[in-house]
Amino acid sequence: MKKLLMIAMAAIVFAACETDPTGNGKEPSITLYDVVAELVYPAEFAPTEGIEIVAKNSNGTTTTASTDSEGKASFQLPEGKYEFSASDKRALDGYSYTFNAMVSNLVISESTTIQLEMTGSRSGQILIKEIYAGGCQKDDGSGVYQFDKYITIYNNSDQEATLNNFGVGMANPFNAHASNSNYVDGTLAYADQGFTPSASGIWFMQHPITLQPFEEKVIAINGAINHTTTYSNSVDLSNADYCMYDPEVLDNTSYYPAPSETIAVKDYMKVCFIGLGNAWAFSAICPGVFIFNLDEGIDPLAYGQAEENIYYPVGNEGSAVHACVKIPNDAILDVVDIFSAEHLDESLPRFSNTLEAGYTVLTNKLGYTSYRNVDKEATEAITENEGKIVYGYAKGTVDANGASSTDNSGIDAEASIAAGAKIIYMDTNNSTNDFHQRANAALRD
Repeated sequence: MKKLLMIAMAAIVFAACETDPTGNGKEPSITLYDVVAELVYPAEFAPTEGIEIVAKNSNGTTTTASTDSEGKASFQLPEGKYEFSASDKRALDGYSYTFNAMVSNLVISESTTIQLEMTGSRSGQILIKEIYAGGCQKDDGSGVYQFDKYITIYNNSDQEATLNNFGVGMANPFNAHASNSNYVDGTLAYADQGFTPSASGIWFMQHPITLQPFEEKVIAINGAINHTTTYSNSVDLSNADYCMYDPEVLDNTSYYPAPSETIAVKDYMKVCFIGLGNAWAFSAICPGVFIFNLDEGIDPLAYGQAEENIYYPVGNEGSAVHACVKIPNDAILDVVDIFSAEHLDESLPRFSNTLEAGYTVLTNKLGYTSYRNVDKEATEAITENEGKIVYGYAKGTVDANGASSTDNSGIDAEASIAAGAKIIYMDTNNSTNDFHQRANAALRD
């Protein structure tokens, strides 16, 4: 008995040493390393104080710190793999610049200093407010309906905006998780070439368009009709401002039924199509969308058909299936890279870091939409908005991975607009910051 008692006591002491190597009854301490993250800007821009740098570890836990006047921020972090990111907005010579930086898969195992190269882009007034692409459930539960896609563009300023040569493009490949031969040694082949390829062609307006301050325009990608008469979970696009409709080139009536009579013929967008098939295969899973404005005087159709403006992904030279139109980055107004919630691990960015430093996530088939977040501070700063802003936003969602997505401003943009408020949306050229997954298309509000 005495021997058994001694063995039991020894086991208890051993277990205590396993869980408490200090022997003082306290949990073992976690070693924290001093990490300094420094933002490095182009030569004409000096570092500034108060820029937030976010450190996210592989478990999804985030830590934030703000820069000092030298552009440096200090962290104390446990060992692990981290992603560091930062965004900054500046004004110079009458232009607005947005800077982004991201360093991924950085292993912290000692005190160190890291540098984040801030890549800048010049932003315009017109941005993409919403992309509804994933479709909805059919009323009888027999499947999903996905011929009701649309995007909304928005004048995010208090100045009138006129676009003389407006168009819409789609990144290659159609799905972010598809095999992407544009990557060579881990880098986009066209990242520093000054253009972005638009898969299979481009859509363009037949005339200049003007958006008044804080005005939006809805563009029907498929079916400028009232889809709710057949599928109640869908959207009414019969009152869209513009629609993609060029039956002499793309005659698939499932994608392009005759538009509602309320949409003027002059507001039909035409297509420069250089791919194969009878429809523009706009992804219902994870499209990469961008809008652009070519220089005045350029004929978009002739431009897109010119051999010197055609791009083929690496290894697919001369293949009509893979042909893309080169759109100059200087002409691009806004981009949104969408990743599928079900294929995040396989997805790769399709835009250069100067245009898009992140991505937004979509769970398709459920009527969800990709919707831009409100810039709370800027919106509340508009004096005319007093008493018109509606708070308590409750239309966020949970994606296929169980991750929640919402607008952290707490402002219900659509309800506020209906109440007469002028909304300013986030525009950091980083869709991770700028977008969330909304429970229903804004046109259903």
